[in-house]
Amino acid sequence: MGHSDLIGKRFNGHELQKSIIKRGVQSYHCVWNKISDDNNTFELSSVKNKRYLSKIFNHIDSRLSLQSLLTPWAFNLMFKEQFKLSDLVHYHVIHNGYFNIASLPILTHQKPSIWTLHDPWAITGHCIHPYQCNKWITGCGNCQDLDVEYAVSKDRTALMWKIKKNIYNKSEIDIVVASKWMLNLAQQSPLLSKFKIHHISLGVDLEKFRPMDSEGAKKDFGVTPGSVVVCFRATNSKFKGLSYIKDCLRLLKTDKRICLMTFNERGLIDEFIGKYQIIDLGWVNDDEKIVKAYNAADIFLMPSTAESFGMMAIEAMACSKPVIAFDGTSLSEIIMPPVGGVSVLQGDVSALVSALETLIDNKEMRIKIGESALRLVEENYDAMENTTRHIELYNDVLSRRKKKKI
Repeated sequence: MGHSDLIGKRFNGHELQKSIIKRGVQSYHCVWNKISDDNNTFELSSVKNKRYLSKIFNHIDSRLSLQSLLTPWAFNLMFKEQFKLSDLVHYHVIHNGYFNIASLPILTHQKPSIWTLHDPWAITGHCIHPYQCNKWITGCGNCQDLDVEYAVSKDRTALMWKIKKNIYNKSEIDIVVASKWMLNLAQQSPLLSKFKIHHISLGVDLEKFRPMDSEGAKKDFGVTPGSVVVCFRATNSKFKGLSYIKDCLRLLKTDKRICLMTFNERGLIDEFIGKYQIIDLGWVNDDEKIVKAYNAADIFLMPSTAESFGMMAIEAMACSKPVIAFDGTSLSEIIMPPVGGVSVLQGDVSALVSALETLIDNKEMRIKIGESALRLVEENYDAMENTTRHIELYNDVLSRRKKKKI
């Protein structure tokens, strides 16, 4: 169960579903927005104008400063034939406007259920990332940052926290998190105290995400010969650190030619036109192009200020590229500095500049870290192992539910 099939497919359950099917287990993927022509993927609702109607419900939610409580579509799931046929349901991204979390008690008592948390929203009164705030441990309320995603106009965070607690207390779910960083938060949360919480790292397809001819990839993208390619995600999301990247690029000093290659949004670094070569890829769904872009890169820059896992870091390392990140998030755990990259003090632009300059000017260091980064991914983040761990969990959940009924 997730928002879309192809957008974010490496973490939203779509690729996991495909991998499970290859293991001989029948699996369906229910989504709000189906893009593929996959026969095993179906939409949660086929109601005409559902997106328009959903905007209305979400607008009312927003006016009330509540979240994921009014849209009715989630209740459709129990009437779907695929749901009826299923032994177990695995929920992924269900908190971005299409799914009503009030349906969880009904749905999870009908079918053994697992919920993978991709960020801490499930344990807070409104935000995706609480940063240094610990009010989510005591019940939220008197929120000091209502504008942080997901923003609310009125402080009903204590009410939302209590609503979640009430919903969870009536539900029966196993929780999955992808990092030890998230595991620590989940285990501290009073909201999740009744649930079993499992740590299963995300994985990448190592047959797909792998080192290739870097110079050939650079040529295909039109990179100026002799350039060092710095790759990163360009987005205005507060969490992803673009403002720090811009500050870093303004202060960067090197004799090397620099090419900036970005994913996600175009035009956000136009101020550097003329100073650096810029290749804005935009949002890319083509895996082959994504892998080629990572291989064209020499360094992957990911100074997120909040990150629950860090899939792009894993993908870059699988292509033998060093990652530069801030500490204080799951990324330090993921890249295991100095094995897979460099971690600097969060918010320290001078340290970020120094780390970037060092890797730009030292090709041997880039190659050495890149090689150890690849070994790290091979040992810890193989998608095949991720599938195995999930199937083991599915069997365990089914076994426990069966014993409970006896």
